[in-house]
Amino acid sequence: MEPENPDAGIIIKVKYSPTFQGLEKACQKAMKQIKDRSYEEFLQNDGRNEILAYGIAFCRKRCKVIMEKM
Repeated sequence: MEPENPDAGIIIKVKYSPTFQGLEKACQKAMKQIKDRSYEEFLQNDGRNEILAYGIAFCRKRCKVIMEKM
């Protein structure tokens, strides 16, 4: 996702958890995938330096979100 601010960038990775207890683990897995696959490189190559990464996990109608500045 590319916001209007030319220095900002947002990465969002969404995961499903079959149980409510697994929401935290699914969020961590999403963040690990973002780092392992170097999703921020595309935004950095585009000149975006203020990059926020969101790991989102959901189970039915509940969700958990973690955010990290890259």
